[in-house]
Amino acid sequence: MVRPISLSLRHARAIDQAETTLIAAGRRQDVERIRTARVMREAHANVARAKEQRRLKAVAALAAQKAIVAVRAAYQAQEKVADEFDRERWLGLREFVVSELMRIVEGKRP
Repeated sequence: MVRPISLSLRHARAIDQAETTLIAAGRRQDVERIRTARVMREAHANVARAKEQRRLKAVAALAAQKAIVAVRAAYQAQEKVADEFDRERWLGLREFVVSELMRIVEGKRP
C-alpha cells in the first residue's frame, strides 16, 4: 500500500528551513518582509473570494426574484385556459416552484 504524501506539509517544511537559514545568515528583515507579503497576498485572495461569493449570491437572488415574477405570470396565463382539474394541479406546482425560488432569494438554498 502506498502512503499519501501531504505536499503542503513538505512545502511548509522547506519554507521553514529556508527561513531559518536566512535568519541565521542575518537576513531576518528580508524574511519578515517576504512572510508579511505572503500573508497579505493570501488575505487579499480571501477577501476577493468572499466578495465574489457575495456577488454571486446576490445575482442568484435577483435571478430568483425575476423567475418568481415569470412563474407567476406563466401560471396565471395557464389558469385562464385550463379546466378545473388542471387548474388545481397547476396551483400546487406553482406553490412548490415559488417556494423553492423564495428559498433561494432568502439564502436558504446553496
